[in-house]
Amino acid sequence: MIIRSMKSADIQQIIELSQQLAEHVDDPKPNLTKETLEELAFGINHWFEAIVAADAEQILGFAAFSQSFELHTNSRALHISDLVVADTYRRQGVGDELLVAVRNIAAERSCKILKLEVWAENKAANTFYSERGAELIDDVKLLKITT
Repeated sequence: MIIRSMKSADIQQIIELSQQLAEHVDDPKPNLTKETLEELAFGINHWFEAIVAADAEQILGFAAFSQSFELHTNSRALHISDLVVADTYRRQGVGDELLVAVRNIAAERSCKILKLEVWAENKAANTFYSERGAELIDDVKLLKITT
């Protein structure tokens, strides 16, 4: 297994893993096409970056992330939007390797923290992250404004 940056050739497998995650957390199937994901990841105004865990033939998992910055605290962070491991490769260290790689990227970019959201009902993910030092932030509220 190697950890590397996502390539255009990985997009179809990334879409399939994203669909697995959506199903796992009872979200609607994401409406992603190869063209859309190509633009979002590699376009002029790319919205995210991703790394993949891969063997010779397939993507075992991926972590998608973006940078964030708070002016009032002068703090940089990486926000992990998705960390997904294919069902058949869970509990084999793939998630750990991806998380270590994202932590290393954060350190290289002088980010002091990783931020992520975990569905409250996803007990496996909550356990995974808490066992790796994640702390629940309960002094702020997560809000959304639909546009």
